[in-house]
Amino acid sequence: MENQLFQGEYVSSDRLLYTPSEFARSNLLYLQEIGRLTAQKPHTSKRQNLSSFLFIYVRSGSGYIDYEGKEYAVSAGDCVFINCQNLYSHRTSNDLWSIEWIHFNGESILPIYLKYRERGGQAVFHADEAANPRGIWEELNTVARSSDYIRDIRINECLSRLLTFLMSFSWNPEAAPESGSGRSINALKEYLDTHYQEKITLDKLAEIFLTSKYTLSRSFKEQTGTSIINYLLVVRITHAKQMLRFTDMTVEEIGYSCGITPLYYFSRMFKQIEGVSPMEYRMGWK
Repeated sequence: MENQLFQGEYVSSDRLLYTPSEFARSNLLYLQEIGRLTAQKPHTSKRQNLSSFLFIYVRSGSGYIDYEGKEYAVSAGDCVFINCQNLYSHRTSNDLWSIEWIHFNGESILPIYLKYRERGGQAVFHADEAANPRGIWEELNTVARSSDYIRDIRINECLSRLLTFLMSFSWNPEAAPESGSGRSINALKEYLDTHYQEKITLDKLAEIFLTSKYTLSRSFKEQTGTSIINYLLVVRITHAKQMLRFTDMTVEEIGYSCGITPLYYFSRMFKQIEGVSPMEYRMGWK
């Protein structure tokens, strides 16, 4: 774990970067980062291709969330639940906000998130005072900073309650996604996000999604601005970066786990995307 207090020109921020055990990563819902900030000046944060899910609670003030091409105005009592593989940004308004956030992940979270969206769950929703999730945040923050020998199990319990809270706001049938090519491409992205470790070919994808590989490739490029192969490469490199930072696996083992082999090819693709070799990237986080 790494506990750092950030005090700067734009924000006063306290966050904890959490490193879960290998057992937690394989079997539990696990924490990646938890924190709170109070804005000192208007600012914007923009990210994408993170292997993480993000929950934000706005304690006071107001701001904006940009996600999946849509802008959401948020204010005190609003909650945010998004998949960080997708491009997103958040920024405070002149009514400087105070927010709390949780980055988390786990093998079961993507299916839960997809069910949340299928039921009409929104990227932004308002929680009334009776459903205030701050108690979950406070307990999770306390547990993550403790020396409890079953800390990862307690974190799993807190995150389970967070997901229960989120799913309680998911039933919005009028907002559920409609069928069509857009939904098919989202399903394809979600398949790649989940099965990136496997050998994936355009022929295999065409068989799974019941269309020709040419139609699938063209539709994907039109709606995402990138090719299927490049999207998959970025997903794999994103997971590789996580393992380089948070595990002691060798570079060769990480390449194999991400579906990029042999070692020389993994190293070349990693440097093509990140501008540095896998070992240089790892040493930069020491």
